[in-house]
Amino acid sequence: MYKKKKVQLKDIAQEANVSVALVSYVLNGRHTNRIKPETAERIKEAAMRLNYQPNYFAKGLKTQKSYTIGLVLADLTNPFSTQITRAIENELNNHQYNILIGSTDENGDKLRNLIDVFRSRQVDGLIILPTENSEKVITELHESGFPYVLIDRYFRDTAFNFVVNDNYFTTFSATKRLIKRGKRKIGFITLKTNLFHISERKRGFIEACEEAGIDITDCIVEATLEQLDKEVRAGINNIKQKYSNLDALLFSTDNLMLCGLQYAIKYKLYVENRIELMAVDEARFYNIYPSPIQYYKQPLAEMGQKAVQFLMSKIEGNKSQTIQEIVKGKLVG
Repeated sequence: MYKKKKVQLKDIAQEANVSVALVSYVLNGRHTNRIKPETAERIKEAAMRLNYQPNYFAKGLKTQKSYTIGLVLADLTNPFSTQITRAIENELNNHQYNILIGSTDENGDKLRNLIDVFRSRQVDGLIILPTENSEKVITELHESGFPYVLIDRYFRDTAFNFVVNDNYFTTFSATKRLIKRGKRKIGFITLKTNLFHISERKRGFIEACEEAGIDITDCIVEATLEQLDKEVRAGINNIKQKYSNLDALLFSTDNLMLCGLQYAIKYKLYVENRIELMAVDEARFYNIYPSPIQYYKQPLAEMGQKAVQFLMSKIEGNKSQTIQEIVKGKLVG
């Protein structure tokens, strides 16, 4: 049986009319500042036409790298996970890196196991959304010197590497927007957890209301992950009973917003009560609601880009480099 010849760098060089060294530089992302963009594009197009498939195994033997990153998510079913994965994967593609994905389901034991599994599979680095009470696990990883970065979530007063959204600004600015629109009775639906980014969102809501002189007694609902839908429904009912003139609900995560939307549609909050809904995180399911929904758009592309670029630098041997970066998103609608 005829076996098709494997495309080599010299074939691409001949096709693009450049040197083999130049092809190697472009396909491996090296010396990019020294190569003309049009030349790099010509080489990439030639590689695509010839259906070039890099030999990562051979490349790894030579460089002692697997060209793979492990991504540890908190919950694969959450729309946020899809969005942050896409942002990270887009940037990894620029560095010719692959990605392995695992989910902890918000379980600390699973987090530890995934870190061990990924490291045993020789990933070059880790991007992690840590679970509640996982500070000890991350401390061990940090002290080992293995390249990693936390994303979306972090721990206060630690030396850990992280790139996160400004969670205080998230709800402070969202609450201020509602107040500016004349809302004075605002319910805040959040999670019952000690995760720092959620605590910061709660603080942002409280301080925005205090600054405006708004009473928030009995206006905050904290739901557990185990009883999310049930506790969100009960919480909204309690707020409505306490304040017949409730005019807005702010949800601190997209999953909470989904629970709130189901309630709002069932009880026609947009018709009978004119209650405005606002959310943290964007999600495609918002369009099922008859009334426009404002939301805070997290800077996921920027977060993914910064996290990957930092990790690439660590993998290349910059052991002293650290990152603790907080970036801001924007309100939409």
